[in-house]
Amino acid sequence: MTSTVAGRGRAEARALAEALALYRDAPLPVRLHVQARHWLCPLVPIAQHVPPVGRVLDVGCGHGLFGNLLALASPRRSIHGVDPMPAKIAAARRAARALPNATYAVGTAATVSDGPYDVVTILDVLYLLPPAEKRALLERCRRLLAPEGLLLLKTNDRTPRWKYLWTYTEEALMTRLGLTRGAGLFFFDTAQHCALLAEAGFRARVVRLDTWLPYPHVLFVARPARQAGPA
Repeated sequence: MTSTVAGRGRAEARALAEALALYRDAPLPVRLHVQARHWLCPLVPIAQHVPPVGRVLDVGCGHGLFGNLLALASPRRSIHGVDPMPAKIAAARRAARALPNATYAVGTAATVSDGPYDVVTILDVLYLLPPAEKRALLERCRRLLAPEGLLLLKTNDRTPRWKYLWTYTEEALMTRLGLTRGAGLFFFDTAQHCALLAEAGFRARVVRLDTWLPYPHVLFVARPARQAGPA
């Protein structure tokens, strides 16, 4: 099992390098944003939780880096990403123009109607939504998932406090500059996220993704609550 996980990790790391290369002819602001995303978010460890086969919906896909990573890592995946910012979707489509298993559209989970999906991923989106909208999004994703589907929710914890304060300050600047679109900043801690997932019909396990970087990364690996067995 350990060798299998290590092998997948190497494969996903190679796919990330290939995905980054897709943006080499993108405008400088896009290249800088994608590189920053690569440096600051542990995309490879998250990607290792995605099965190699199936339909994947990436909610809040941004410039498409994570979706393109998944598409390159396994041609047996079909990736569809949605984001409300047209400029980001244009960049994602341009980067994925040679990938037959990756598509992108302007929109949100509410505009997606072609479920069920085997996997739904939400990376660094929930902190931009007020509590009621967080729950509504998770409930919508629950309806879009296949009965045995998988939800991967990546966010940031509120501990350790110094990492949380760093993250909050950075995201406040990003939203103020208009680089991220949201109604404000609404960070939850891990216990609050677990409770929210349960309310939305999921059971989840927590995977810490801490690194030396000043971000309290945490991943929730969740399944529909009616399914028995471990997540």
